[in-house]
Amino acid sequence: MQPTSPPHLNNCPRCPVIGTQDCPDEENYHLLTLRFSLRIAKELSKGRPLVLVDPDVLGKWLEHAHILRRHVDHIASNSGHGIMVTLPAGCGMPLIDGNHRAARALREQRPFFAAVLDRAQTLELLRRSMGTATANHYWVRLSFSDPHPHD
Repeated sequence: MQPTSPPHLNNCPRCPVIGTQDCPDEENYHLLTLRFSLRIAKELSKGRPLVLVDPDVLGKWLEHAHILRRHVDHIASNSGHGIMVTLPAGCGMPLIDGNHRAARALREQRPFFAAVLDRAQTLELLRRSMGTATANHYWVRLSFSDPHPHD
């Protein structure tokens, strides 16, 4: 007999587990080989000014983000901002927290705001999320990457 997972609100795997305030596990955002702790990202972004995210940029990002479409309907329209990080060498500014909220805002043609961590804060986040040596290794690889090798 296989163990059953705890029931989620709305029978949706992205909604909270029934009977808990928050997800019991540490939540991380994974992007290729990078791991970002959302708890630490929220700590680092606290008090940072929010910036309006360009809807075209947001739409392009969400084309590649993992979005559970049925979960978008479970999110309140006023559920808050996202968190973006800044990668080195023009590798981009991915949205690591708030993808479903962003999808809802984009669908409703509402503005979406995010706290943006600069490069130093992003590196600190990675070091605290995945360990200093591993974070430094991938950061150096990103720093020397050429996103347009044939230009």
